[in-house]
Amino acid sequence: MKITLINSTNVFACDGSHLISALLKRAGHSVRNVLLSRHRRLPYRPDEIEQLHEIVKETDLVMIAVYSSYADRAIQVTEFIRKKYPGMKVIWGGPHCISAPELSLRYADGVCFAEGDKAIVDFVGKLETGTDYLNTPNMAFNVNGSYKINNVLPPFSDLDSLPYYDYDLHDRFLLDEELLHVTKERFKGHYVHYPFGSPTFILTTSRGCPYECSYCNNIRYIAMHGHTPIRFQSVNRFIGELEYAIRYFDFFQFVAFGDDDFLLRDKKQLEEFAELYKKKIGRPFAICVSANTFRREKMEILLDAGLKLIQLGVQSGSQRILDEVFGRKIKVSKTKETVREIEPYYKTHGLNLLLDFIIDNPYEKGNDIIQTYQYLVNLPLHVIINIFCLAFFPGTPIYNKALKDSIIEPYNEKTFKFFGMVDKITYQRNYETILILLFQCLRRHPRLWRYTPRFVLRAMGSRLIRGIASIFPQSFYKMLIKNI
Repeated sequence: MKITLINSTNVFACDGSHLISALLKRAGHSVRNVLLSRHRRLPYRPDEIEQLHEIVKETDLVMIAVYSSYADRAIQVTEFIRKKYPGMKVIWGGPHCISAPELSLRYADGVCFAEGDKAIVDFVGKLETGTDYLNTPNMAFNVNGSYKINNVLPPFSDLDSLPYYDYDLHDRFLLDEELLHVTKERFKGHYVHYPFGSPTFILTTSRGCPYECSYCNNIRYIAMHGHTPIRFQSVNRFIGELEYAIRYFDFFQFVAFGDDDFLLRDKKQLEEFAELYKKKIGRPFAICVSANTFRREKMEILLDAGLKLIQLGVQSGSQRILDEVFGRKIKVSKTKETVREIEPYYKTHGLNLLLDFIIDNPYEKGNDIIQTYQYLVNLPLHVIINIFCLAFFPGTPIYNKALKDSIIEPYNEKTFKFFGMVDKITYQRNYETILILLFQCLRRHPRLWRYTPRFVLRAMGSRLIRGIASIFPQSFYKMLIKNI
């Protein structure tokens, strides 16, 4: 069967569409891949979408990888196909569908709302042979306006049996102004990732997360399966894929592992990894960790192999927010302790630390925000900071709560706030948020940051200054936020 697989995001990264493409090819199908590579804030024009005709005209089926932040693109493509090719089926998959399959079935003929490793290959095989596919597990279908949502398969466990991601450039295209064939040079440009700023290969070697954060799509798997199964690829398996990818694309300078918590692996596996990685890959790499599972002895196993960056989620300096709003079973004191343990390795091993925070949370009070600000101000100068806006992904507990509390409107793909858009502060237009944005602005200018006295920053967060600042109306802070 001839399939066009469209990725709605603007990056290649470790998106699951590469795995779906590889699975379909292994099953004997022909797959062409298209990346909608336009920057998030710039919409596609109809004449640009029209260029997909050159790919889709030779296609039997279109599949689209959809994220909530990019669902408007998926709709645009789907509507184009409906008009241009009446009767051609369009299937959606990806995080947006996992969060809320009913939202996707407004537009798509079917969605894969759980893991697609078996389901997608099974579905395409049935479609090709004319067999009834409406009972395919892990999938849902729009049948003449009625939604048929099927049972969920147990979590896929044999990760080593999966093929390597599809890295073939022969049948890969990107759309931005023009529909272009992907060359190595164009491919390279889409792998230049923050914070390294150099071509970085991203690979996820496990599935599952031990936490139940209210804002994260991962929690939807708990709703489906009743638990959070953590599954690992063997070290030999993922080192083999790394070797293959880096040999194919020799421009990669760094590797980033996309696992929610790389240190969930035991010491024996980490020692095996460190030995093989240093011998066969030999590039600096980054991992994500949790303060709850962080152990210094585990980290030290990885340092000689090339560990150069650790990413740690803090999210809020307020324990109330972590407990009551985010549902994160991690103590603020524990993340601070972890930061203190990792921080000395910056000088001794060149190990960088990247911390994630979430702002613009309508459930925060001024005292919550100021605790995050104080956390930030007291960090060492070299610690890298990521500040995100809270995004309400459909189907997550915090989305349901905010909807019930009339804080947000039901999901709309045209107005959904992208989590990275800190210039679109919506809920917390106040002095405390101004302090965090000012902090971020100073950190972007190292010289200015270096010569800003810490006592001045701390004083700005004092009760006295906050009390004075509270007399100004919200419109004043809205104006300030717009200009920071």
